[in-house]
Amino acid sequence: MARTIRVVSVGPAMCVPGGMSRVMELISTHLPSHIGYKAISTFTKYTGYNDAEGTAPGRILGQAFVFFWAFVQVLILALGRRTVFHVHVSGGGSILRKGIICVLLRSLRCQYVVHNHQAGDTLFHEWVPLFCQRILLWGLSGAGRMIVLSHFWRDYYSSLLDLPLNRMVLLPNPADLPESIPDRSKREGLNLIFLGRIGVRKGAFDIIRALAALPEDVRSRCRLTMAGDGDTNEARALAEELGCSDRVSITGWIAKADVQQLLVESDVLMLPSYAEGMAMALIEGMSWGLPVVTTGVGGASEFLEQGRNCILVTPGDVPGIADAISELAGNPAFRQHMGCAARETISRFSLDNYIVTLNEVYEELARRLPANQSAVVPAPQA
Repeated sequence: MARTIRVVSVGPAMCVPGGMSRVMELISTHLPSHIGYKAISTFTKYTGYNDAEGTAPGRILGQAFVFFWAFVQVLILALGRRTVFHVHVSGGGSILRKGIICVLLRSLRCQYVVHNHQAGDTLFHEWVPLFCQRILLWGLSGAGRMIVLSHFWRDYYSSLLDLPLNRMVLLPNPADLPESIPDRSKREGLNLIFLGRIGVRKGAFDIIRALAALPEDVRSRCRLTMAGDGDTNEARALAEELGCSDRVSITGWIAKADVQQLLVESDVLMLPSYAEGMAMALIEGMSWGLPVVTTGVGGASEFLEQGRNCILVTPGDVPGIADAISELAGNPAFRQHMGCAARETISRFSLDNYIVTLNEVYEELARRLPANQSAVVPAPQA
């Protein structure tokens, strides 16, 4: 009889902008048919923005209820002991929410995998008491397997949580590779693209400053499109202040199809981040054959090669970013060569290989449950 493994994913709702949600979406739509997959959302809207809507008490209260309902759903399933849980976690509010979930799962001796998407090495808000941090880390360290995005993060979490390396699964974010990439060799001008949350961490303001610092003959041939949420008003104000607003378009968060169209029309991906896990924007840009101007933070230098598939800059180095743009603007052949190398590099992280590894993790954890309470249950008959 066909069998199904019941897997529950715990993380943000798919509608929440960000790389974590994108990874969860790819997993949910590409798992093999024997995985019975269900998503439980711990939050559906960001509440940390500086605008009035984002910090409104009603919205914060609403997200508290979303988390409470998620906790109840996880508790009911955990008591049944027939589910493998896949907990997606980052820093800040994410580690508070998922840490509480993991404390529950470890206390009830459930089988779960913790999937780390953390961008920086500061996990907790400053106001979280030390004893609370220790309890939450205890919950995380009880995971049967811990997924990390690079060797850098494997060593970080192994040391932080005192976990043996054999409990860590090195699984870089997946690349959903398009069948072909456009020929950009004969294009005029230079279309730069930034994808992600606009703010200091991803170097968004540094890109605008670098664009403004370009010689006029180079800047006049460049166009920067910034597609993402976050500090959009601050970015527009900075472009206006520096006199380059006519070369900058800030679209806000856009749909997946629109992102793909932008990637086709663009020539260079800009992502000079100060901290990253493994940016999905970087993976998607390289998948579409774009050369990238980026940094080696968070272990990205493990697959990025200076001058071959990218130009690496130091976080905050505005003149270095400007020099990289100038170099790429004046050499279409170099851009084409670098973009093809980027595509070749990122093909190692194909979605098919990713799903195979993830399925093996689910299979292993399902076998660990008590024999009379297995997560392997009969699949529904057609």
